[in-house]
Amino acid sequence: MEPAAPPSAARASRLPRRRPPLSRSPHDGEILRLALPAFGALVAEPLFLLADSAIVGRIGTTALGGLGVASQALTTLVNVSIFLAYGTTAAVARQLGAGNRRAAIRQGIDGLWLAAAIGAVVLAAGWPLAPVIVHAFGASAGVTQGAVTYLRISLLGAPAMLAVLAGTGVLRGLQDTRTPLAVAVSANVVNVMLNAVLVLGL
Repeated sequence: MEPAAPPSAARASRLPRRRPPLSRSPHDGEILRLALPAFGALVAEPLFLLADSAIVGRIGTTALGGLGVASQALTTLVNVSIFLAYGTTAAVARQLGAGNRRAAIRQGIDGLWLAAAIGAVVLAAGWPLAPVIVHAFGASAGVTQGAVTYLRISLLGAPAMLAVLAGTGVLRGLQDTRTPLAVAVSANVVNVMLNAVLVLGL
């Protein structure tokens, strides 16, 4: 018969084992290289509407209200279409991981064509339906008029906007997150400059 274990040893055996400290991985640097620019690009996206609101707000509350209504419709469109970015990223990365870069590029091109086609449908349907969409928010007549104008002008860029989502997915799948960040920052700068010229007449 084996001797009984000391009480201290029995208590120690019941204590949860301490997990080893997190060890650094040789891939940490590569993960940061991809993650930080991707995070920066995500942060830059809301700045478009923020800049628009800051400049349009100088015109008056009615114009700002129209922008607010239209921007809600556009934000919904982007949120619904975000699958173009994530789906394309997965498809391209899967082919790239298999060592078939040519197939990865083909997958990316397919995603771009799909985005352009969806954008064309959104433009064709959204232009006549813009008053109906804006009216659903229950805004006043003055706000509704400005919202319809802003929404229709923005929808002209729907094919390009959705293609940018798919293009971002392609580049991420190819492990390039710096180019989308550079494009997002440049687009924000151009957006502010055009707002100042076209809205304020500077």
